[in-house]
Amino acid sequence: MSTPQPDSSFSVTPRSQIPAPRAVGSGARVADTIVSVVLIIAGVLGFAMLAFMSLFLVMMSDGCFGDRCNTGLMSAGWLIALAVPPVIFIAAVGCTIIRLARRKTAWWVPLAGAGVSAVIWFVGFGIMNASLGR
Repeated sequence: MSTPQPDSSFSVTPRSQIPAPRAVGSGARVADTIVSVVLIIAGVLGFAMLAFMSLFLVMMSDGCFGDRCNTGLMSAGWLIALAVPPVIFIAAVGCTIIRLARRKTAWWVPLAGAGVSAVIWFVGFGIMNASLGR
């Protein structure tokens, strides 16, 4: 029995010469992460300013004399404008972090959270305005 001769056309490349595989879509992943973090930081700064402005909504009650205003409705509107938007944005930040960890597109989540929070702030403002009884 004889052993077959190795085929000279087949060459083996050493492992050190094989290029490392690149991650598919890594540029988009980095851009998504950067945009998401920038939007989160901008949202935190924006909602800090919005919370500060919401503290001054209490001054709407200065126009109330006697039984002219519905103070219960005004208090509910003020609490909605003050407390609900930051809670929604914190939930959006949590969802953004989870989506980034799972390598899914996440840049739109802080934008959606900020949009919904802004709408709810204006709803609270509208409730307060409606309580004035004008």
